[in-house]
Amino acid sequence: MCIVYVDDLIFWSRNVAKIDRVAMELCKLGVALEQEDDAAGFLGVKMERDSNTGLLKMKQTGLIERVVKALGLDDGYARGKHTPAETKPLVKDEDGVAAAEGFSYSSVVGMLLYLSGHTQPDITYAVNCCARYMFCPKHSHELALKCIGRYLKNTSSHGMVINPTRELTIDAYPDADFAGMYEHEKPTDPACAKSRSGFVIVFAGVPVLWQSKLQTQTALSTMEAEITALAHCCKELFPIMDLAQCFASYFELDPVKTSIKVSVHEDNAAALILANTLPPEYTPRAKHYHNKTIWFHEEIVKRQIKLLKIDTVEQLGDIFTKGLPKVTFEYLRSKLMGW
Repeated sequence: MCIVYVDDLIFWSRNVAKIDRVAMELCKLGVALEQEDDAAGFLGVKMERDSNTGLLKMKQTGLIERVVKALGLDDGYARGKHTPAETKPLVKDEDGVAAAEGFSYSSVVGMLLYLSGHTQPDITYAVNCCARYMFCPKHSHELALKCIGRYLKNTSSHGMVINPTRELTIDAYPDADFAGMYEHEKPTDPACAKSRSGFVIVFAGVPVLWQSKLQTQTALSTMEAEITALAHCCKELFPIMDLAQCFASYFELDPVKTSIKVSVHEDNAAALILANTLPPEYTPRAKHYHNKTIWFHEEIVKRQIKLLKIDTVEQLGDIFTKGLPKVTFEYLRSKLMGW
């Protein structure tokens, strides 16, 4: 198996000789290959194995150090933070103090986006909030970036612990924050009424895809915000299911022993009922949700995906929708990243 990312490749095989043979054939074809000993530094991601537990830990220590240095937090006096974002949402702050720090806001956001998309899902919400103000940052937005930097400095020795389960399962955790900036942003700004979607998809106990973003349409209720988040999550879930099945077929795995159980965990009861309802059973007030729900409901039935109710405190998607208090954040982080 070969994974290609632009001009970086990583090979995997049970037989190392096969990898060497493929590399040799590529060189004969004129492909200039620079071979590494292992995958420890692939795309700047370090993979460390714990000698006691045998578990892999994915870290991007080098990139974290670059972020901390760019923010001017590399001295010994910068205090650490326990969470990457405040509980109060980050707003436009149009009348606020202009950006005054000496670092490049867009450059730091770019590094953080790469970091959050690979090994640090715990900062995804905070980074997405800062990225919204890339082209006209205020001093308050710079302070929000520094908050993320202090959090990373405080937790740089950790990473994402890869601790797969023996059972082949795919679990999706979609969530939404209904009009989270309302009463924090100016009421004349339409964005203040936007809801935020967040989700994480976990394969065999390991997070493989996560996202946090504002919804493009204004939801009129909590249920609508939740069903929109659920629909968006399913758009990403189905291709992952197809990819997993493709791998199982390619490696000729036993379809009985390797049957993949897929579940979507939803903490909103109304959204759960609507997701299990087909027209013409919609009520008149819910009819306008039709286009958002009918397409993924048909796929859920066809693919035999389970829609399950989950308690809000166990909803992993919550960490992608809002700034959380320290205790709540650390609990969800431990379930998500293993520490």
